[in-house]
Parts: sequence; C-alpha cells; structure tokens
Amino acid sequence: MKKTKPLYYPHILHVQISRPDPVTPVVSLASDEFKFSYPLRRYKALKEEKANSKPLTVDQVKRFLTVVDTKWRDYFVLRFWTGMRSCEVHALKWEQINFAHRLIRVRYNYVNGELCDVKTPKSRRDLKMCDTLFEALTRLHSDECGDDDFVFTHKGLPLDTHWVSKKLWYPTLNKAGLAKRRAYETRHTAAVLHIAALENPLYISQMLGHSDTRLLFDVYAPYVANASQRDGASFDKLMNKMIP
Repeated sequence: MKKTKPLYYPHILHVQISRPDPVTPVVSLASDEFKFSYPLRRYKALKEEKANSKPLTVDQVKRFLTVVDTKWRDYFVLRFWTGMRSCEVHALKWEQINFAHRLIRVRYNYVNGELCDVKTPKSRRDLKMCDTLFEALTRLHSDECGDDDFVFTHKGLPLDTHWVSKKLWYPTLNKAGLAKRRAYETRHTAAVLHIAALENPLYISQMLGHSDTRLLFDVYAPYVANASQRDGASFDKLMNKMIP
C-alpha cells in the first residue's frame, strides 16, 4: 500500500476539525449534555515532516565564495557569517548598521514587497560584526549611502528572495560543483560553523534569534563542544582567511 505523507492526513481524518461547520459544535455540546464520548476528540493532527537540512562545510563555503559573482560576495558573507534570514537581510537599511559599535541591528523583514517588523521579540536582536564582516560591510558602504537606503538592492529595489535563489544562489552552487539545496541553508551553515568554532551555544542561539538553546541542541547536539568565553572571536579566527 502506498504510504501517504503526513501532510495530507489532516485533509482525510480531520476535516471536521480543520473546516468547522454547524454540526461540529452541536455534536460537541451534545456529548457533554448526554455524557457520550465526542468522536473527534481522540484525533490529533500529525506533525508535518521537516525538510532535511543540508548545511555547507567550511571548504564548501570557501568554494562557493570563490566562484560567486564578486558583486554579491559580501552579500553571501553576511548570510553565511550571521545566519540571518533572507527577509531580514533584504530589509537591512544603513541606519541599522552601527560601524562605531560594530553592530547589525535586526529590526525588520522584507516580505512580498513590504517592510514589516520581525516575526518574534527574540528576532529583534543586535549582531556583533567580526573583523571579516566589518570589512565586508565597509566595502559596501559609501558616502553616497543614506541612512534610509537599503544595504542590498537590485535595479534600485530591495532584493526579492525568489530572484536571489534563481539568479544567484542556484547558479553559484552549480558553478562550485555543490549539490542543490535551499538558500535558507546559509542559516543552518552559520549555526554549524559557529559550533565548529567552539562558540558559546547561548551566543549562537541569540545570534539566530532563537528563544533559547533548546532548538540548537536538538538539531546540532552532535556538533556542540566546549563553550568559548570569547563570543565571536573563535568564529572570526576560523573565517578570517575565507574570503578570496
């Protein structure tokens, strides 16, 4: 018998729950009044399977940055170094880049052509710029950049996530001889590389905008080693010679 993916089970077993109609509340009230078991109470929606993560290794990141269009190299440096979501990177304005204190202030998302607040309170965070990231953003900045200008644009407009995947990410993976994977893997890659650099798990979780370290340990537990007391320093040392 052909296995049905969990994604489709709710449409088969839980139509009454996912698409309420007048009969459902009547049956529920009747079960309380006449003391019989509500027939749908025992069913729970199954969790949807998560896509397999395919983070890049240090060597693969170097291969990627070696062949990527130099115009977009610093864009991907930011993504691989910080683990910022696409929508957060594309929402960045120069007013959120504090060179004096070496901070990137993540405050907004850019989704479907609109600027909006980040998704959760923990997503609102300040990221430290290590030396290589500071240098990358310094290269991108010029005296002509206004505070309200977006850091990354294409034809004068903020970047579109689908355009980045189609025109930049996938072609560069192919050019580097790397297996196809989602552009979102830059986020997972940043997590793995920071763990490999022995950074503090709490520091990594805060960098990614997680509410706590639980997700980090659940997903990357095999990679977690002793914590470093110099947050950001170990990662910077590892990545210092990454940019061609």
